[in-house]
Amino acid sequence: MASHTATAPKTMADCAKIIEQNQIHTVECIFTDTWGMPRGKRLPVEQFLSGAGFAIAAVAFSWNFRSDVEATPWFERDMGAPDMKAIPDLQSFRIAGWEEGMATVMCDMVDGHTGEAITMDGRGMLKKTIAEFDKLGYGINLATELEFHLFNEDWTPISEQAYCYSMDRADELENVIGGIRHALERSGIEVEASNVEYGPSQIEINLKYDDALTMVDKTILFRHIVRRVARKNNLHATFMAKPINGGAGSGMHVHLSLTDKAGKNLFAAKDSDHVVHSDLMRKFLTGVLAHNLELQIIAQPTQNDYKRIVDYSFSPTQVCWGLDNRLVGVRCITDAGPGTRMEVRWAAADSNPYLVAQGYLQAGLDGIRNDYELIPQTIGDAHLDESLVRFATTMRDSLENFSKSTWNVECFGQDFVENFTIMQQNEMAAFAAWVTDWETQRYRDVI
Repeated sequence: MASHTATAPKTMADCAKIIEQNQIHTVECIFTDTWGMPRGKRLPVEQFLSGAGFAIAAVAFSWNFRSDVEATPWFERDMGAPDMKAIPDLQSFRIAGWEEGMATVMCDMVDGHTGEAITMDGRGMLKKTIAEFDKLGYGINLATELEFHLFNEDWTPISEQAYCYSMDRADELENVIGGIRHALERSGIEVEASNVEYGPSQIEINLKYDDALTMVDKTILFRHIVRRVARKNNLHATFMAKPINGGAGSGMHVHLSLTDKAGKNLFAAKDSDHVVHSDLMRKFLTGVLAHNLELQIIAQPTQNDYKRIVDYSFSPTQVCWGLDNRLVGVRCITDAGPGTRMEVRWAAADSNPYLVAQGYLQAGLDGIRNDYELIPQTIGDAHLDESLVRFATTMRDSLENFSKSTWNVECFGQDFVENFTIMQQNEMAAFAAWVTDWETQRYRDVI
């Protein structure tokens, strides 16, 4: 299979040329729902090249993970479930390296009648934020770093032991891990490295950074490809944050820096003798720290994510920052030239990367504009510092921080905040009503 073209197509004619050269018969058209799950339709190339896009039910932005439709302001039952329209973003068009004869494209979601952007669409939000940075003269370099777990066909872990960084274990798993790397590369997604991770059956694959929108698009495709290749190897892959009791959790670390229009890393500037030498980086950092509790439920949107917030698990539990320290929430890599950046370590692997990027970038932008006071650097063991603000350990407290935030309305919009709050309340109610395996195993045979 031919690899992804180095130059992004700009017109439907460009796409048609790629389609002809690579014998493409189907285009997988993707948008991402509020939970970060890829949705969409597969179009025959003739239909895709017509440029008509396609219609799809707008309720997709307010249903739950299982596509159960629940009443929200976004979808009241007397509305009749109207359509929205998917418009392919041609610059995201690429060969689908995981399947012969297929291409893929990300879609912008608009109102089926007015043509206006859907206010619930995280990708649309992120595009507007990127435009804000562009007006200020800034580009954004971003990379996501995700972990995932592999399970057998019966959903037992492929291992009960941790083999972190083991080359022997990596060799044993090369069919699936190598298959994922190759599918990514054939899709034009550059891989930096792969390794066996800290937890039993846990894997990490690192992607090379890119501009913000392209990188988040790649993150959606990465999760899609991992699951597809795992199935082809008779395995299951999950980005669930804590799929194994006592095991390591899976995170999504977000690496980011700002550049000038020529691509020079502005976080690498030497403006002061502060350990964060760049004034721009320091201001950005203050905003990320100032808004982190408000953004927690965006970064940790499922009940399971709160099982991951455990001290000494390499999952940050406090609002803090440091230099080369994996126990802090924001790890600042300074004095690294073009590689100078910050690594925001709070998000879970199952979060919506568009919404996470939107939150962190808007928080950073707020820091640039307001230059908040920077809390002291954490050196050594963050978990022992009782002065640090701790994360909410329940979804209920996290949601309260989100829903009462006026800044979140500025960041995500009133429609999103109102609907996401209700969607999460529905999720909590469903969890509270469910009889768990823990309860039956704990009580059934002794009571």
